[in-house]
Amino acid sequence: MSSTVFHRRALVAASALSLLCGLPALAQPGKATASGQTGEFADAPSEDRSGRKVDLDITHGIQAPKRDNSKLPNTFEAAAKTQPVSATWGKVAYKPTSPRDFNGLWLNQGGIGWTPGIPPGVRQNPPLTPEYQKIFDTNVANARIGKPTGDITASCLPQGMPRIMTMTYPMEVNMTPSHMTIYAEWMEQTRRVFTDGRPLDPDPDSTFYGQSVAHWEGNVLVSTAFGFHPDTNLEASGLPKSDKMIAYERFWLADDDTLRDEITLTDPKALAKPWTVTKTYKRAPADFKLMSYVCQENNRNPIAADGSIQAILKSSTK
Repeated sequence: MSSTVFHRRALVAASALSLLCGLPALAQPGKATASGQTGEFADAPSEDRSGRKVDLDITHGIQAPKRDNSKLPNTFEAAAKTQPVSATWGKVAYKPTSPRDFNGLWLNQGGIGWTPGIPPGVRQNPPLTPEYQKIFDTNVANARIGKPTGDITASCLPQGMPRIMTMTYPMEVNMTPSHMTIYAEWMEQTRRVFTDGRPLDPDPDSTFYGQSVAHWEGNVLVSTAFGFHPDTNLEASGLPKSDKMIAYERFWLADDDTLRDEITLTDPKALAKPWTVTKTYKRAPADFKLMSYVCQENNRNPIAADGSIQAILKSSTK
């Protein structure tokens, strides 16, 4: 942790402690406070942006405009009528505001295999090293005898990166000036691709989605991502990767309703050469909605003692 971040967090902690103990808040350098002392915060305005008077007494919380809560409906049908509905909702497809506007709901094309159009398994012809080819062969053989071992998502662990980009279910993309957020309906997982110029950590702690930083080259978003959890894989067949994998991506709009992501994987441990595939996503219909996905709810794939994935086909009854 940098000294600047530590200093700021220490000031926040000390200020919170002073409030609990009834002591004056610690002055922080930089700006004048209401008492005339120097501190981090300047005098607050008398009104907020909505024109309401600002309530500086935070002991009872920030106060919203008054309303008669006794008249709020307590049925779903009545509650639904408290919000206005646009006459055009669900009838007009979203149109990008620029070639760099990837906002919207997208549906993956080409199935759930790593290479679009090819089902998970040996037909992927992955350029694996001998060590990782043995791992893949074992996973495929176990699946053939009904004891699959290669898919950690069966036990409700996240799909991780780069597998999240296969998108078994729809994904939502939100663009902001600082990053692109990719939200997957599948397990309700979120990936962020930062475009604010931050550096990539060359020695990151591994996480399921690692770190992704990108920049624009014309209307193509060029991303570099690494630091992925070593136990994740590329598809349901158990196609393996190592913790040294790097994903180089190029995102672009082929047209208003087609988003593409060219992904080149390098992995000095698992891959004998770089492997490139291009994912294609089509814009979802205008009235499309994301659904809630809670993997543990009604999960029927427990893991046996030997590491194989089981299947419960019938519900138990008491």
